[in-house]
Amino acid sequence: RARVQPKARVAHRSVPIVPTMMIARCRSESALLETSPSGAFTRRERAAIAFLVSARRRLLVRIGETGVCRVDMQSEKGAEACGRFLEALDDACRGLGLEPAPRDYRENFSTNYRGLFEGESRSYRVDIIDAGTSLQQHPVIWANGEEYELSAHALRRSEVFKEAWGTLLSVLDTWSDHLVKASEPSTRPQLVSVLNELDDAWAHFECAYISELMKVQERARRLVEQAVDCERCLAELEQRHPREVLVGLAAYQVEKRALVACIARLNSVANVQRKGRDDLTIGILDSAVELLEQCEERRSEPGSTAATCLSAAQGIAEQVVEAFEELRNYLQNIQEHLDLLHPQLCQNASLVARLVRWEEAWEIGARYVHNEDVLGSMCYLVGQLRRAGYVAPKLAEMLHTFDAELFLVLPRIVWLCLLADPGRAIELIRRLLPHRFETRAVPVAASAMRLSRSSSNPDLTAPVFELSRVDKVPVARAEVQELVEQFWRVEVALSRAAAPDSPSPRDVLIQRAVAGAGAAPCDAYASLREGPLKEKAIEAAEELMHSVEGWSMELQRHGPEDWNECVNVLVRCVCSGEL
Repeated sequence: RARVQPKARVAHRSVPIVPTMMIARCRSESALLETSPSGAFTRRERAAIAFLVSARRRLLVRIGETGVCRVDMQSEKGAEACGRFLEALDDACRGLGLEPAPRDYRENFSTNYRGLFEGESRSYRVDIIDAGTSLQQHPVIWANGEEYELSAHALRRSEVFKEAWGTLLSVLDTWSDHLVKASEPSTRPQLVSVLNELDDAWAHFECAYISELMKVQERARRLVEQAVDCERCLAELEQRHPREVLVGLAAYQVEKRALVACIARLNSVANVQRKGRDDLTIGILDSAVELLEQCEERRSEPGSTAATCLSAAQGIAEQVVEAFEELRNYLQNIQEHLDLLHPQLCQNASLVARLVRWEEAWEIGARYVHNEDVLGSMCYLVGQLRRAGYVAPKLAEMLHTFDAELFLVLPRIVWLCLLADPGRAIELIRRLLPHRFETRAVPVAASAMRLSRSSSNPDLTAPVFELSRVDKVPVARAEVQELVEQFWRVEVALSRAAAPDSPSPRDVLIQRAVAGAGAAPCDAYASLREGPLKEKAIEAAEELMHSVEGWSMELQRHGPEDWNECVNVLVRCVCSGEL
C-alpha cells in the first residue's frame, strides 16, 4: 500500500478528467507496471502508459461499411473518447521522452491551418486520424457540390498511417491483457518503436492530406475570386465615369452582368438555407433600378396618380438593389482575407446570409416588379390598403404592428378590392389562385371608349371590335363572376339605403371586413337610413361577407407560402410609403 500511495499524485497531472473508477483502474495498472521484472520504465512512464491503456479501453467501436470493426470517431461520444485517447497518447510520448517527428512543413500551411496546429508539437487531432483511417474506402473529397480526387501520394501516406495506427492499438491491447494477468508486458524499446513509427506516419500523412485540402480550398475559392475581380472592375468604372455615362457604357454593363452571373453560381453552391438557385439573372436588378429611377423622376409630381402608384412598389425595388449592394460590400471586404474563407462555402455565415437575402429579394422582384401587370395590381392594392387604413383606423394599427388578426382581415380586404375593380387586381389574384381563372382569346377593341356603369349596371366595354386582332387575356371563371355580381348588387343596395352624409358603400364594406365575421354589424351600418332599405342592404351585405369569408380562407390555404410572401410585400409597401 505504501508503494501505491505516491501514484495518487499522478491523477492530478494535466490529463483529461476521467471517472473515479477509471482513475482507480489506472492506479492498479500502474502498480502492476511497477512490479514488472523488466525494470525498464520509470514511475512517470508507468503512469503515462497506464492512462494510455485505460484510454484505449474507453474507445468506442462501430461496424464499418465493409463489416470490419473500426474506432468510432463520427458520433459525439466516440469523438470525445478518441480525443481523450489522443491526449493520453501525447502524454505518453512526452512521458517516455520521445521527440516528435519534424513538422517544419507547417510553415507552408495557410493561415487557417496554421491556427489548427501548434508549431512543431504533435497536435494530434481526431479529424486527421479519422481521415487517415478511412481514405482507402473514400478516396475523394466533396466540396461545394464537386468531387475532388486525392493524389496517389496522399493515398499511400494514408495506407502507411492506417497500418501504424492499427499496430499501436494491437500493442496496447496486448499490454492490457498482460496487465489483467499480471504477466510481463512488452519491453520499452518495442513500445517506443511503435510510438515513433506512428508519429512519423502521422506527420507524413498530415503533410500530404492538408496539402490536398489546401488545393481543394484554392479551387473552391475561385468562385469567390472571380466575383471579387468582377466587382473590382465594376467599382473602377464607377469611379472613372459619372452615373449618367455608366448607363450607356457597354463595358460597365458587361461587367455588371458578369458579376450577377458569378453571384448566381456562388448562390447555387453556398446557399443551403434556401433554394440555391443559379438562374438569378440581371433582368430583375435592371427592372428594380429602372423603377427607382422612375420614382425619382416622379417626385416632382407628388400629387399625381403615377407618382402614388410607383411609390407603392418602391420598397420592393429598394430591397433588390440593397441586397445586391450588400453582396458587393462583402466582396470588397473579403478580397484582402480570402485565406480565411472556409473551403466549404456554405460554412461562411456572412456570405450565406447575404446570398439568402439576395435570392429572396430577387424572387420577390421577379414576381412583383419585373412583370408590369402584376406591378400594376400590386400598386393598386397598396393604394387601396392605404385608403382603407384611413376608413378603418383599426386596420392601420394592424398594418403597423403586424397584429395576428391582420392575417384574417387582409384577405377580406384584398377580395373587396378585386370585386370593386376586377380589371386592376386580377393579375395578382390570378397568380395566387390560378385555378379560378382561365385565358381566353378576346377581340381587340377598335375604340378606347368605355361606358361608365350606373348603380345597377356592371362595367362594360364598348362593343366595337377590330376582328383582325385578338389578345389572350385572363378571365375569371363563373364562380368568381358570380361573386363580382353579388358585390355589385350589394353596392346598389347600400347606395339606396345611404344617408346624404353616409360613407360610400365600399367604405361601409371595408369597415365590416375589419370588424370581423363574428362582430356585431351595427357599427358598420350605423350611417344607413332607418327603414326597409337598410334591412335589405344589411342582409345583402352580410350574405356577401359570408361568401367573402370562404374565398378568403381559400386565398390563404391554396398556396400558403405564396400568400404569406404577398402579405409581407403588401404590408411592407403600405408602411414604407407612410414613413
